[in-house]
This record gives sequence, structure tokens and C-alpha cells, in this order.
Amino acid sequence: MTSVVVRLITAIWCWLKKDVFRIVYLLTVLCLTYMVLKAIKLYQWRRKLNKALQSFPGPPVHWLFGNVHEDLDKLLEWSKKYARAFPVWFGKFVVFVSLNDADYAKAVCARGGKRWWKGLLTLQGPKWFQHRKLLTPGFHYGVLKPYVSLITKSTQVMLDKWEHLITQEKSVELFGHVSLMTLDSILKCAFSHESNCQMDRSVFYATCSMDSQHGYCLPVLLHREGGCHSISLACRDDLGKMPNTTMCIKESMRIFPPVPFVGRQLSKPITFHDGRYLPEGTLVGINIYLIHRDPSLWKDPEVFDPMRFSPENSSKRHSHAFMPFSAGARNCIGQQFAMIEMKVAIALSLLRFEFSLNPAKIPRKIPQMVLQSKNGIHIPRPFEPERLLVGPVKDIYIYLF
Repeated sequence: MTSVVVRLITAIWCWLKKDVFRIVYLLTVLCLTYMVLKAIKLYQWRRKLNKALQSFPGPPVHWLFGNVHEDLDKLLEWSKKYARAFPVWFGKFVVFVSLNDADYAKAVCARGGKRWWKGLLTLQGPKWFQHRKLLTPGFHYGVLKPYVSLITKSTQVMLDKWEHLITQEKSVELFGHVSLMTLDSILKCAFSHESNCQMDRSVFYATCSMDSQHGYCLPVLLHREGGCHSISLACRDDLGKMPNTTMCIKESMRIFPPVPFVGRQLSKPITFHDGRYLPEGTLVGINIYLIHRDPSLWKDPEVFDPMRFSPENSSKRHSHAFMPFSAGARNCIGQQFAMIEMKVAIALSLLRFEFSLNPAKIPRKIPQMVLQSKNGIHIPRPFEPERLLVGPVKDIYIYLF
């Protein structure tokens, strides 16, 4: 058998040596054959996908632009008309299925799937499990507690800047300041690096690729309502004993989820509980923004009500009704750090200032890597309340209860 293969290869080589054009001809035939096979495979998959999408009615599709829309309110309107899931088209050839149902999200999170992009945190199978297992101990609550002092320093720099700004400006835009503060905290905690990025903008632009990952503090600063005003003193060991603050943060993340949309590519076919089916390779998007506003899961979803997250109410809720850090085995590994950072930043901010929304500059939501405001987040000049603490305070951390 080996001698036959050798003879065949020798014969082909001798044939090719006679004329260089024969090499080009052979390569052309091979390339065309490969392209035809790929086209047939794509056609078969697309035919199967189109058949599955017949059970997923959706909004009208433009013949050229499709129906993709960045207006979250428009998507919310569609979710009320097309229950559970609907297809969204990028042009005429790329489609993903937007999932706006907690049961659908649970099915996809349980099955896993491929991310639409590649990277260390989006590995698959045993390699992902190995990396996750190695990283998880570093994000344990006990390991993260010593970072409180570093986050406090970064927050104090931001607040000192605000005290200076309110003497010069009638309103303050928060997004830039909070983004720099979170970047500064990450650099201190993860890299032990004193960047001074809050005072030196050039440092921010040099590391702006990290900035978009940590915009999760913004929404909560503008949603302080009844029952969440009292301020007390505590040590960092009491971070877990802040029920009112935690409920306010969670309710803010329900209304404005930090990441409104999580994409997956199905690695296996999936059949949902109602019998609808999607084939392997389908792009699906768990629309967290829509799930958090599902009236079947949340009574009066547009109303800010921190008591939704009281222990008695939380125990009755669907397991995937609230998922600001995604859910399942591949949820956000840094959610404990994010919660600690938000608690510290909010407590220190509310100790020194009172906030209200600027009615002339209402934030316009836009979904990007994280949920942002197209026109920034503007507040009137922050009012400096009466000091609740008199005299110098050293080595004491101030938190909101």
C-alpha cells in the first residue's frame, strides 16, 4: 500500500515538473473544490436555520440593512410583540436570535456555547475549566477585602476633583470621572500600579482599552431612593452586612444592566421547553436588558423598588430573572470585586454629596460593550450635605447601610 502511494506521488510530481502552469492549474482546482464544498455546507446549514426561524416570528426586515436596532426602547417594544425570542438581522445574511425570556436564557446558559470572539476568557472545554479553576481563588471575597483601602483611595481622588469642580461649573458629567476612578482601582488592585490616571488624562488614553470593562458603577449613583439614606461607620469586614445598599445596587443593575447583551454561538442544537428548535452554529443573544424588564417576572418593571431584592422576594424569583453578571458556569468571575467597588464608591460619595438628575440632560441609553449614555450622565452641581463626621478620621472606612 505504501509503495502505491509513493508511486502516485512520484507520478504527480513528474507531471507537475514538466510545466509550471500545471501547478497553478492544480492549485486552482483544489481551491475551487474547497470553495464549492464550503458553499454547499453553508447552503445546507442556512436552509436548516431558515426552517428553524419559521417558528420565531420577528419585526420586518429591510432588504439591505436588515432590522438591527441600537434603540433599547425599540427592542423593548418588539419583545412585547414577539414573546420569548425573535430574530435580528444584520443586513440580509447575518442573523442572531435575541432571547428575552428567562427560561430560554437558562437553557442557553446551562448548555454553554462559543463566544462570538476568541480570547483567554472565552476558551472552551477542558482548557477553559483549567484556567477558570486557577483564577477563581483570586476572586474569593476574603482575598478581595484588602483591596478596599486601595478602592477608597481612588474614590477619594475622584471626590476631591468633584469638590473642586462644583466651585467652577453648574453641572458635572459623571461618566468620565467614574470611568477613570474604576480604571485607577483596577490598576492599583490588579497590577499594583499607581497610574495617577485620574489627574493625568494621557495615562487614561494609553490604557483606554481597559476602561470599557469597568463602567458598572455609573447607574447606581443616580438611583438613591427611600430607605437607603442612612450612613454608618463600619470596618471592611462588614461589607457583606449592607442590605439596603446591596438592594439599591441590584435594583439599579436590574434597570440598567452593566452588560445589556451577552452573545453565544450554539455548539450543539438546542430545543427549548416550548418545542422551538435552533441548530448548531446559530448565533443567539441573551438580552439581559429585556429580561430585566419582563412584566411576567417583575411587577411594574419600570419602577425603582429596591425591596424586590429583599430575602423573601428574592427566594420566590426565577433563577435567571436577574443576571447582571450573566449566569451559569461562565458567569462573570469579577462580580465580587465589582460589588465591593460599588459599595465603597457609593458610600463615600453619599457621605460628601447629594445627587439629583439634570432634567435638561436626560441620559440617552446606548448598548455598547457596556451600557452607556450617548450624551453622558449630567447632574446639577452636587450639594455638599452637612458633615456627619467631625474631626479627622484615620483608618476608618465609611459605608452605607
